[in-house]
Amino acid sequence: MKTYQNISRTLLILMLIGLVSSCSSDDDNITNKAPNNFNVVDVANAADLQLQLSWEASTDPEGDAISYQVYLDTQNPPQMEIANNLNTTTYNIQTDLQPETTYYWTVIAKDANGNTTQSNIDSFTTRELTTGEILIGEWYFESQAGAPPFSECKKNAFINFTEDLFFQVTNYDEDTNGNCVLMNSENGTYQVIDRFQFEVTLNGTTTIWDIQSISSTELVVNIDGTILTFIKA
Repeated sequence: MKTYQNISRTLLILMLIGLVSSCSSDDDNITNKAPNNFNVVDVANAADLQLQLSWEASTDPEGDAISYQVYLDTQNPPQMEIANNLNTTTYNIQTDLQPETTYYWTVIAKDANGNTTQSNIDSFTTRELTTGEILIGEWYFESQAGAPPFSECKKNAFINFTEDLFFQVTNYDEDTNGNCVLMNSENGTYQVIDRFQFEVTLNGTTTIWDIQSISSTELVVNIDGTILTFIKA
Protein backbone atom coordinates (compact mmCIF):
# COMPACT_ATOMS: atom_id res chain seq x y z
CA MET A 1 0.00 0.00 0.00
CA LYS A 2 2.78 2.38 0.93
CA THR A 3 4.58 1.54 -2.26
CA TYR A 4 1.47 2.42 -4.28
CA GLN A 5 1.13 5.74 -2.48
CA ASN A 6 4.78 6.53 -3.17
CA ILE A 7 4.31 5.75 -6.84
CA SER A 8 1.17 7.93 -7.01
CA ARG A 9 2.95 10.77 -5.25
CA THR A 10 5.87 10.48 -7.65
CA LEU A 11 3.56 10.55 -10.66
CA LEU A 12 1.76 13.61 -9.30
CA ILE A 13 5.05 15.43 -8.79
CA LEU A 14 6.18 14.54 -12.32
CA MET A 15 2.85 15.77 -13.73
CA LEU A 16 3.18 19.05 -11.85
CA ILE A 17 6.77 19.49 -13.03
CA GLY A 18 5.63 18.83 -16.59
CA LEU A 19 2.80 21.33 -16.26
CA VAL A 20 5.10 24.01 -14.92
CA SER A 21 7.64 23.25 -17.62
CA SER A 22 4.93 23.40 -20.27
CA CYS A 23 3.67 26.77 -19.03
CA SER A 24 7.19 28.10 -18.91
CA SER A 25 7.81 26.89 -22.45
CA ASP A 26 4.59 28.56 -23.68
CA ASP A 27 5.63 31.83 -22.05
CA ASP A 28 9.04 31.63 -23.71
CA ASN A 29 7.37 31.15 -27.11
CA ILE A 30 5.26 34.33 -26.87
CA THR A 31 6.61 36.58 -29.68
CA ASN A 32 6.64 40.32 -29.87
CA LYS A 33 3.69 41.45 -32.00
CA ALA A 34 3.85 43.72 -35.03
CA PRO A 35 2.35 47.24 -34.97
CA ASN A 36 -1.41 47.51 -35.40
CA ASN A 37 -3.02 48.19 -38.77
CA PHE A 38 -3.28 51.78 -39.99
CA ASN A 39 -4.15 53.69 -43.19
CA VAL A 40 -2.67 56.51 -45.21
CA VAL A 41 -4.68 59.70 -45.71
CA ASP A 42 -6.07 59.91 -49.24
CA VAL A 43 -4.45 62.43 -51.61
CA ALA A 44 -6.86 64.08 -54.05
CA ASN A 45 -6.17 64.11 -57.77
CA ALA A 46 -4.72 67.21 -59.43
CA ALA A 47 -2.21 67.15 -56.58
CA ASP A 48 0.54 69.73 -56.38
CA LEU A 49 4.00 68.75 -57.59
CA GLN A 50 5.35 69.19 -54.08
CA LEU A 51 2.94 68.01 -51.42
CA GLN A 52 2.66 66.65 -47.90
CA LEU A 53 1.86 62.98 -47.39
CA SER A 54 0.20 61.99 -44.11
CA TRP A 55 -1.05 58.83 -42.47
CA GLU A 56 -2.71 57.55 -39.30
CA ALA A 57 -0.50 56.76 -36.32
CA SER A 58 0.05 53.05 -35.78
CA THR A 59 0.06 51.71 -32.23
CA ASP A 60 2.11 48.81 -30.89
CA PRO A 61 0.57 46.04 -28.73
CA GLU A 62 3.59 46.09 -26.39
CA GLY A 63 4.00 49.85 -26.47
CA ASP A 64 7.21 49.68 -28.51
CA ALA A 65 8.43 52.81 -30.25
CA ILE A 66 7.37 52.95 -33.93
CA SER A 67 9.14 54.46 -36.93
CA TYR A 68 7.84 54.81 -40.49
CA GLN A 69 9.12 54.18 -44.01
CA VAL A 70 7.46 55.90 -46.99
CA TYR A 71 7.35 54.42 -50.49
CA LEU A 72 6.32 56.39 -53.59
CA ASP A 73 6.43 55.20 -57.19
CA THR A 74 4.75 55.28 -60.57
CA GLN A 75 4.34 51.50 -60.39
CA ASN A 76 1.96 49.53 -58.21
CA PRO A 77 2.95 48.32 -55.68
CA PRO A 78 5.45 51.13 -55.05
CA GLN A 79 9.08 50.03 -54.70
CA MET A 80 10.98 53.30 -54.26
CA GLU A 81 11.67 54.30 -50.66
CA ILE A 82 11.68 58.09 -50.27
CA ALA A 83 11.93 58.35 -46.46
CA ASN A 84 12.72 56.14 -43.48
CA ASN A 85 13.10 56.21 -39.71
CA LEU A 86 10.40 58.87 -39.42
CA ASN A 87 8.85 59.40 -36.01
CA THR A 88 6.09 61.67 -37.34
CA THR A 89 2.98 60.87 -39.40
CA THR A 90 3.70 63.36 -42.19
CA TYR A 91 6.34 63.75 -44.89
CA ASN A 92 6.88 66.75 -47.19
CA ILE A 93 8.07 65.92 -50.71
CA GLN A 94 10.93 68.32 -51.44
CA THR A 95 11.43 67.89 -55.21
CA ASP A 96 8.87 68.34 -57.97
CA LEU A 97 6.93 65.27 -59.03
CA GLN A 98 6.21 64.78 -62.71
CA PRO A 99 3.07 66.61 -63.89
CA GLU A 100 0.02 64.68 -65.09
CA THR A 101 1.43 61.46 -63.64
CA THR A 102 -0.20 58.80 -61.47
CA TYR A 103 1.74 57.91 -58.32
CA TYR A 104 1.24 55.07 -55.85
CA TRP A 105 2.34 55.28 -52.24
CA THR A 106 2.31 53.35 -49.00
CA VAL A 107 3.83 53.51 -45.50
CA ILE A 108 5.41 50.76 -43.41
CA ALA A 109 5.35 50.96 -39.60
CA LYS A 110 8.24 49.25 -37.81
CA ASP A 111 8.62 48.62 -34.09
CA ALA A 112 11.81 48.46 -32.03
CA ASN A 113 12.02 44.70 -32.58
CA GLY A 114 11.93 44.98 -36.36
CA ASN A 115 8.33 43.83 -36.78
CA THR A 116 6.52 45.64 -39.59
CA THR A 117 2.99 46.41 -40.72
CA GLN A 118 2.17 47.96 -44.10
CA SER A 119 -0.62 50.46 -44.66
CA ASN A 120 -3.00 50.41 -47.58
CA ILE A 121 -1.76 51.64 -50.97
CA ASP A 122 -3.11 54.99 -52.16
CA SER A 123 -2.81 56.60 -55.60
CA PHE A 124 -3.13 60.13 -56.96
CA THR A 125 -2.50 62.01 -60.19
CA THR A 126 -0.52 65.24 -60.23
CA ARG A 127 -1.79 68.43 -61.80
CA GLU A 128 -0.97 69.91 -65.20
CA LEU A 129 1.77 72.50 -65.52
CA THR A 130 0.62 76.07 -65.94
CA THR A 131 1.57 78.02 -69.07
CA GLY A 132 4.03 80.05 -67.02
CA GLU A 133 5.74 76.92 -65.70
CA ILE A 134 6.06 75.37 -69.16
CA LEU A 135 7.49 78.56 -70.68
CA ILE A 136 10.49 78.78 -68.33
CA GLY A 137 13.70 77.79 -70.10
CA GLU A 138 15.33 78.06 -73.52
CA TRP A 139 13.33 77.50 -76.70
CA TYR A 140 15.18 77.13 -80.02
CA PHE A 141 13.86 78.35 -83.38
CA GLU A 142 12.61 75.39 -85.40
CA SER A 143 10.53 76.77 -88.25
CA GLN A 144 8.40 79.61 -89.56
CA ALA A 145 5.14 78.83 -91.35
CA GLY A 146 5.31 79.71 -95.05
CA ALA A 147 9.07 80.36 -94.99
CA PRO A 148 12.01 78.23 -96.20
CA PRO A 149 13.42 75.78 -93.62
CA PHE A 150 15.83 77.32 -91.13
CA SER A 151 19.51 76.55 -91.60
CA GLU A 152 21.32 74.63 -88.89
CA CYS A 153 22.99 77.90 -87.94
CA LYS A 154 19.68 79.71 -87.59
CA LYS A 155 18.42 76.90 -85.39
CA ASN A 156 20.99 77.99 -82.79
CA ALA A 157 18.86 81.09 -82.21
CA PHE A 158 16.68 80.88 -79.12
CA ILE A 159 14.36 82.70 -76.77
CA ASN A 160 14.66 82.34 -73.01
CA PHE A 161 12.05 82.82 -70.28
CA THR A 162 13.22 83.07 -66.67
CA GLU A 163 11.32 82.53 -63.43
CA ASP A 164 11.65 86.22 -62.55
CA LEU A 165 9.83 87.20 -65.79
CA PHE A 166 12.85 88.30 -67.81
CA PHE A 167 12.91 87.52 -71.52
CA GLN A 168 15.88 87.16 -73.85
CA VAL A 169 16.07 86.64 -77.60
CA THR A 170 19.39 85.57 -79.13
CA ASN A 171 19.90 85.37 -82.91
CA TYR A 172 22.48 83.39 -84.87
CA ASP A 173 23.00 83.49 -88.61
CA GLU A 174 25.67 83.01 -91.22
CA ASP A 175 27.95 85.93 -92.04
CA THR A 176 29.21 86.77 -95.54
CA ASN A 177 31.92 84.12 -95.16
CA GLY A 178 29.42 81.42 -94.29
CA ASN A 179 30.40 81.28 -90.63
CA CYS A 180 27.67 80.83 -88.00
CA VAL A 181 27.94 83.83 -85.70
CA LEU A 182 25.96 85.56 -82.98
CA MET A 183 24.07 88.38 -84.65
CA ASN A 184 22.46 90.03 -81.63
CA SER A 185 20.98 89.39 -78.19
CA GLU A 186 18.29 91.51 -76.54
CA ASN A 187 16.74 91.44 -73.09
CA GLY A 188 13.24 92.37 -72.08
CA THR A 189 10.37 91.17 -69.91
CA TYR A 190 7.30 89.00 -70.36
CA GLN A 191 3.98 88.47 -68.64
CA VAL A 192 1.53 85.56 -68.95
CA ILE A 193 -1.97 86.82 -69.70
CA ASP A 194 -3.82 83.51 -69.69
CA ARG A 195 -3.36 79.92 -70.82
CA PHE A 196 -3.16 80.91 -74.49
CA GLN A 197 -1.53 84.36 -74.45
CA PHE A 198 1.48 86.16 -73.08
CA GLU A 199 3.05 89.51 -73.83
CA VAL A 200 6.70 90.29 -74.50
CA THR A 201 8.27 93.72 -74.07
CA LEU A 202 11.52 94.48 -75.95
CA ASN A 203 13.07 97.91 -76.44
CA GLY A 204 9.94 99.53 -75.05
CA THR A 205 7.63 97.74 -77.51
CA THR A 206 5.07 95.23 -76.25
CA THR A 207 3.66 92.50 -78.49
CA ILE A 208 1.06 89.84 -77.77
CA TRP A 209 2.09 86.26 -78.52
CA ASP A 210 -0.90 83.98 -79.15
CA ILE A 211 -0.19 80.36 -78.24
CA GLN A 212 -1.30 77.94 -80.94
CA SER A 213 -0.06 74.91 -79.01
CA ILE A 214 2.23 74.28 -76.08
CA SER A 215 3.80 71.22 -74.47
CA SER A 216 6.91 70.51 -72.45
CA THR A 217 8.91 70.20 -75.69
CA GLU A 218 7.20 72.33 -78.36
CA LEU A 219 5.80 75.85 -78.51
CA VAL A 220 3.90 77.26 -81.50
CA VAL A 221 3.00 80.96 -81.38
CA ASN A 222 1.36 83.53 -83.61
CA ILE A 223 3.09 86.91 -83.43
CA ASP A 224 1.15 89.48 -85.48
CA GLY A 225 0.37 86.87 -88.15
CA THR A 226 3.79 85.18 -88.13
CA ILE A 227 3.62 81.61 -86.89
CA LEU A 228 6.83 80.34 -85.30
CA THR A 229 7.63 76.91 -83.88
CA PHE A 230 10.18 76.50 -81.07
CA ILE A 231 11.71 73.37 -79.58
CA LYS A 232 12.72 73.31 -75.92
CA ALA A 233 16.32 72.49 -75.09
